Amino acid sequence: MADYLAINWEKTGLTGVEGHIGVSGVSVKRIFQIPWPEQLHPEKDPVSAGSWLKNEFSRLKLTAKQILISFPRHDTTIRLLEIPEVPLEEVPEIVHLQTATRSSVPLNQLMLDYLLLPAREGKVTREVLVASIAKQTHNQAVKTFQSIGLEVTATGISSINNAVWVTHCKPAVMDGPALIVNLVGTNLELTLVHQRQILFTSSSTLSSIEPAIVDQTIHTEINRFLLSRSSQLGGDKISQIVLIGGREECAALLVERLQCAVEVINPLQQEHFSQEPSEELASPGVLAGPLGILYSLQQKQLEIVNFLHPHKADEKPDRRKLQIGLGLAGTALILLTALYLTHRNVSDLDEQIADRQKIQRDMDELLKRGQPTLESVALIQKWENSNPKTLKVLQEVDTTLPGTDRIYLSELDVNRSASQTSLSRLRAIGNAKEDLDARDLNQQLSKNNFRVHPKRSTNKTYDAEYPVPFEIDAEKLPPRPEVIQPAVTAKQNGN
Repeated sequence: MADYLAINWEKTGLTGVEGHIGVSGVSVKRIFQIPWPEQLHPEKDPVSAGSWLKNEFSRLKLTAKQILISFPRHDTTIRLLEIPEVPLEEVPEIVHLQTATRSSVPLNQLMLDYLLLPAREGKVTREVLVASIAKQTHNQAVKTFQSIGLEVTATGISSINNAVWVTHCKPAVMDGPALIVNLVGTNLELTLVHQRQILFTSSSTLSSIEPAIVDQTIHTEINRFLLSRSSQLGGDKISQIVLIGGREECAALLVERLQCAVEVINPLQQEHFSQEPSEELASPGVLAGPLGILYSLQQKQLEIVNFLHPHKADEKPDRRKLQIGLGLAGTALILLTALYLTHRNVSDLDEQIADRQKIQRDMDELLKRGQPTLESVALIQKWENSNPKTLKVLQEVDTTLPGTDRIYLSELDVNRSASQTSLSRLRAIGNAKEDLDARDLNQQLSKNNFRVHPKRSTNKTYDAEYPVPFEIDAEKLPPRPEVIQPAVTAKQNGN
């Protein structure tokens, strides 16, 4: 079907595989490594770097025209956000809104995608894994290949792609809580999976290359990672650890310390290459990301991040033309039926009158039966109009917020109000630079038709940059009625 170059994009160079996706599956031909020369780096000049790269591809006889890019986890940012339970078509806008309040970088400078995690029992919110990468970094890589006539079809994150490759090699691993560990150079990537869903992924940098110290550091980082993700695991323990390209000594240490199964898998041994690798790889795990993004095109076994084609709301089909057509067809059918009955019964006027009277009675009865439904629809519409949607209230709150340079919210909850004098109930917890910022926010809410209830903050979170904790309890009031000014009658001169 198609040939691909799946590439791990590092600042020091490219490492990747040449593969083919056909009817029978994925076949991997060979691996390649290309270091960047200092004078022709894509960060300085993507077009010149692309021209040099074209010569390298020719030298290596790499002829595929479609490119898959796997960015290292440490070049990206991943956040776990909680959003209200809203319809799926509203999720992308909610994700962008919440990311804008958390990110110190404007959204127009980021490439963004997200993974919506399954609903958890007992929680009224949904967790979303939001991934972002600097648009400049992403576009430099894409432009490097586009400048030499190659097509970039997908861009993702190495730690997530690692999980896709493990799913292909060891499908059973993805069922129970499992941890995928991949050490590439001095960069350690950890990915937590459960029930075929990626829950979180992180990256850290090791300070030493001494094998014994590296093994101990990996154990320490795993303990720290699992502790931070304990709420997502819900009391479950890790059943297995997959160590990509790791040392057997490290696996033995993890088995002893963590009391769970540990399996080492090496991409160079797991995959069958058409051409044997011509050079040794210091970190075989660097191939897991490119292999994972390649396998993701063949069969979608996991939801993954793709910055080029991020998740979007499904567009609702426009059925207005169909409804108009059905209405016209129904009208035409009624007219033809009436004409047919009229012509057929023209010789018998009494029977014709009786038939028309029967039709009239049937139609009256139909309208009579449909009247309660119409009244119910009107009542429901009136009820919906009196309760603004969560998204609309959140947009009003976002307009009121002064910006993350002065204030940020750590929790935000919007519910329909049980009171007859208000529309919605807003509760928020956050931190501010100064106490004046929190008071200004309350004043702005009051100006925007909110009734703010004074409340002592129970926020115990300490932030050195935002030292003032606060809590908001406010109600969204109905629109104020317009005041009609009495008309002033001008006195007329008798001149």
